[in-house]
Amino acid sequence: MTPTLDDRGAQVLRLVVEDYIETAEPVGSRTISKKMGQVLSPATIRNIMADLEETGYLCQPHTSAGRIPTGAGFRYYINYLLARRELARSERDLLQKVTVEGVSGADDVVRHASRLLSNLSRHACVVVVSRYSHQALRSISLLRASSDRILLVAVLQGGWVQHRLIEEDAGLTTEELEKISGYLNEMAVGLTLPQLRVRILNEMRKEKARYDRLMRKALLLGSKALADSVPGEVYIEGRANILEQPEFAEDFQKLKRILHAFEEKSVILQLLDAALESDAIQVSIGSENPVEGLPDISVVASGYHQGETAMGSIGLIGPIRMDYSRVIPLVEYTAHLLSSVLEHR
Repeated sequence: MTPTLDDRGAQVLRLVVEDYIETAEPVGSRTISKKMGQVLSPATIRNIMADLEETGYLCQPHTSAGRIPTGAGFRYYINYLLARRELARSERDLLQKVTVEGVSGADDVVRHASRLLSNLSRHACVVVVSRYSHQALRSISLLRASSDRILLVAVLQGGWVQHRLIEEDAGLTTEELEKISGYLNEMAVGLTLPQLRVRILNEMRKEKARYDRLMRKALLLGSKALADSVPGEVYIEGRANILEQPEFAEDFQKLKRILHAFEEKSVILQLLDAALESDAIQVSIGSENPVEGLPDISVVASGYHQGETAMGSIGLIGPIRMDYSRVIPLVEYTAHLLSSVLEHR
């Protein structure tokens, strides 16, 4: 059970958290006394900070140092003490502009939004797209990628684009490839990728004599291209922002663990998984994260939708010492904006 704080304890915790967010340094009682207009003496504040340490909300990294908030202290602050800032009009206008101008597909929309969100927050931004399988197909094209490879390009109704490379050694001519592409495209329109795979497999089970060589080749290429389901795309912007955080820059092993996590798609998917089905902001602090070995980061994420379909999640990843009063409204606004833009594509 979370210990409830009285007014003085809550005020001191809030001031310690906000000073630590700003400075990344342990906070002393004299600093808090000054912030409170010296209403309470440093000695009184030291006693309150000792009580907060006893309840698990603060800790003292060194005997002679001030206190810093623990994960539990940040959780109490977010749940009960946080005052969200309102986004500046310039920030809202910039986010609106980048999601509607100069982009051709839904993939471009989320990439542009994640890049801007990373720049505005100075944290790493991650966007997960995990619901391609729910989108109906607009078109399918087959293009020669190399002498032994063919690129299948699938354009989905929401404007999403999927690419699949297929190994091919039959030496098809350009004209034959165009005919195969047309045949698959006619078969695919209106179906989802899983539905198209089922239809192709059903056609392949029928009497082979019904199909000439090109049609059989079309079914075979389609079957190869759709053999594996795609777990989702992950777009990451602003990895370099991690290097600017003092708590990471001064600890190489900690930094190495975090940067390595960014290279593992499965890790990123786990970190943002809780936000996938929800419009509500999800905040995971340190040890609350579902991935072991990353106790020093926080994730602020929200799901976004295309109509009634949950398409994925967008989030910011940074130190536990994130400025949640600004980060939370940034993520929330961007997720709602993505949902609105994608609904009309």
